[in-house]
Amino acid sequence: MPVAPNIQVTQKEVEDSYEFKLIKKILKREYPWIVDILVPSDEDINNYGLIFLPIVIDPFLLQQMEGWPFNYYMRVYFSGYLKAEGPYSYRTSYLTTVYDVPRDETTPIQDDIENTMKAISMSPAIPQDLKLNKDRTFVVGEYVLKSMDVPEDAVFSKST
Repeated sequence: MPVAPNIQVTQKEVEDSYEFKLIKKILKREYPWIVDILVPSDEDINNYGLIFLPIVIDPFLLQQMEGWPFNYYMRVYFSGYLKAEGPYSYRTSYLTTVYDVPRDETTPIQDDIENTMKAISMSPAIPQDLKLNKDRTFVVGEYVLKSMDVPEDAVFSKST
């Protein structure tokens, strides 16, 4: 059973907060393959003490930058064969679900994103009155893949 935080926030409060805007700007600058950072709905945002942010990525740009092949089954999601609701084709907590590489190759990037978010939130350069709330911490909730056309140079692993 999730433990609701003592201090409740709304989706709009998070979207309007300087802290969230700064996290979004810095992550998009540091990781060009991060195309957006979403905020959970009002129904979901207060289920836990942490605020789990969905990170929207361009999976093809990440592949170009890192050289990671997609898992063979991702063709189904990219092809639109399995229709997803809205503008996203796939959601996952781990990049290794999308890419056919060992977790130790993706973990440094995932950890770096989390550490960047934490460093921004803890930065003394941001005045307390501009922070969302000292009791609420932003973390990666999931990686969300945009629905997009598959480029011809996309590389997939072979099925086993």
